[in-house]
Amino acid sequence: MFSRLIGNDKAKDLLRRTVAGGRVPHALLFAGPDGVGKKEFALELARALICQSTVNGEACGNCAACNRIGVFDLAKSEKGEDYDRVFLSDHPDVGLVIAYKRNLRVGAIRELEREANFRPFEANLRIFIIDDADKMNDAASNALLKTLEEPPSTTKLILISSRPDSMLQTIRSRCQTIRFAPVAAEEIEKFLTDSKKMSANDAALAAGVSEGSVGRALNMDLTQFRSTRDSMLGILQSALVSGDISSMLQTAEQMNDAKNKDRFEDTIEILQTLIRDIFALKQGSDIITNTDIANKLGELAENASISSLESWTIDIEELLGNLSVNINRRIATDALFAAMAAG
Repeated sequence: MFSRLIGNDKAKDLLRRTVAGGRVPHALLFAGPDGVGKKEFALELARALICQSTVNGEACGNCAACNRIGVFDLAKSEKGEDYDRVFLSDHPDVGLVIAYKRNLRVGAIRELEREANFRPFEANLRIFIIDDADKMNDAASNALLKTLEEPPSTTKLILISSRPDSMLQTIRSRCQTIRFAPVAAEEIEKFLTDSKKMSANDAALAAGVSEGSVGRALNMDLTQFRSTRDSMLGILQSALVSGDISSMLQTAEQMNDAKNKDRFEDTIEILQTLIRDIFALKQGSDIITNTDIANKLGELAENASISSLESWTIDIEELLGNLSVNINRRIATDALFAAMAAG
């Protein structure tokens, strides 16, 4: 049921009205940030379209059809060809296409085209969900266009994307777009305490730093996060108070150690968030992400200048932007921390 999903009440209301009125278009694009529940909304829409006991556009959530939808046996191999398919759920009229690494393979889209032309096995419709639709290359996009241009009357497509602008305009124009927004921290916090039985302190922290992403809050290793954040607080303490560049370079070495390399980008983003919070406090705002360490950040803000914070933000954004071109991370980190130490 849509009512059990978190946030995005406008999207819920729109989908309920659309289902209840029998006006669901042949293709929808669910667009919005990662982790806000777009895939769960897509599966809930599939339930609402297939369930035989819907009330006011909501699936019952209890019948055999509702329970089978959303149960998938996805590929776990490292072979690309194993992803050249539509993964059908336990309900044969609901399928999912997923990316292999960073690409949606053209073979999977061609298989979708074939499946879309089959009549439903049990329900009145077949629903296919394309996750990370922006990961289609030109060949896959052109293959999908064939299905979008001549959609079978018994098939509905739901495309999910966090970067819809990178998709072909000809695909976007053939879909009705539904926008999803970040979920309010208060809603995430309540969900974590009520449904996941997380402690109040942990829930507040996870919700606060999730940036509106339920998925990010659920998957966060809070012990690791706190440890990394303490390390980045040490960087800011050295840059703003003690001027201890040697400890900063030692931290840079640890960040680029083999055992930590997979967390490098997350570590830099945590530093970026701390700087953003200090900037907000410096300007007199109390709207910050890391509310649990507001006092520490306030002390650092007293020693910071607006110009330095702005300069550091630009440097970090440039570093993060260069990660895709395989820069030497150790040299880049040393340069960033040296610039921060210099003020």
